[in-house]
Amino acid sequence: MRTRFCIIHNPNAGSETRRLYDAVLSRLRRSGSHIEVIETARHGEGMTAAEAAAKSGRFHAIVAAGGDGTVHDVAEGILGQSTPLGIIPVGTANVFSREIGLPRSPEALASTLLEGSEWTIPVGEVNGRPFLFVVGVGFDAEAVRQFESKGTRSLGRTGLVGPVLRALASHRDRLLRMETDRGVTEARWIIVTRTKRYAANLMLAPEADLGEAQFQVLCMKGSGPLMRLAQLSTLAIGRLRFGPGVTLETAAWVKICGERDVPVQIDGEILGELPLDIRTHSRKITLILPHVPSGCKGSD
Repeated sequence: MRTRFCIIHNPNAGSETRRLYDAVLSRLRRSGSHIEVIETARHGEGMTAAEAAAKSGRFHAIVAAGGDGTVHDVAEGILGQSTPLGIIPVGTANVFSREIGLPRSPEALASTLLEGSEWTIPVGEVNGRPFLFVVGVGFDAEAVRQFESKGTRSLGRTGLVGPVLRALASHRDRLLRMETDRGVTEARWIIVTRTKRYAANLMLAPEADLGEAQFQVLCMKGSGPLMRLAQLSTLAIGRLRFGPGVTLETAAWVKICGERDVPVQIDGEILGELPLDIRTHSRKITLILPHVPSGCKGSD
């Protein structure tokens, strides 16, 4: 059983998620666990803290307590280390934690951290920097930028609606050129993902598998608010891959070129700029889960 935890916490969460976080820590302490908490609120701080904690050898797990951005930072810091990554999902979308099947009750989360299984998976890299699950170029990155700039995180997932509408009204579609091991194509909006689901738990790419060293790539062609609205409508019902002007393919690597100021989001954060070179990272990461998915190919 794990008993020593370094918890890297993003305090910029609403009252509901703060209660979940406090309840998990309370249960860990009641189990007799030793806990050290590091508060981080800016991109990059969690990576530095996680790397130092993992290298110290003093902890049975490094735990990211926050949303997808916090998980991204902590994962980057411990990538390739033997210390596993635990997650307390207290962010807005929590896409990655939903994908790996983390529970939402304090009791089950604490039990997972203490006694859960370990699963080692490959991760992606974009321009040499690791990422866990998604890269978006174009429209969805503009929605993320609107979300970050307007301070709607405190509203939870309902706060995603306004940024999407503002992105529809303001985003200027620009031509993107994409090359994969399957060939070359052009699009206006591209999502490269390793997870089945997207923000708000919407089905995105049913064939995605975190245990596989490959990517699911969605290319959205066509321009303008009406085309984008039609594609978003199919996303809302879990059928984006069948939407107008949408293609879905599996790729071992992806290169995307376009104007440098086209927005880019990585794991739900505005990071990076074009051009992008996306491939599988040389190192892996070990996750703490309630149980390892049956038939998985990423476990060691």
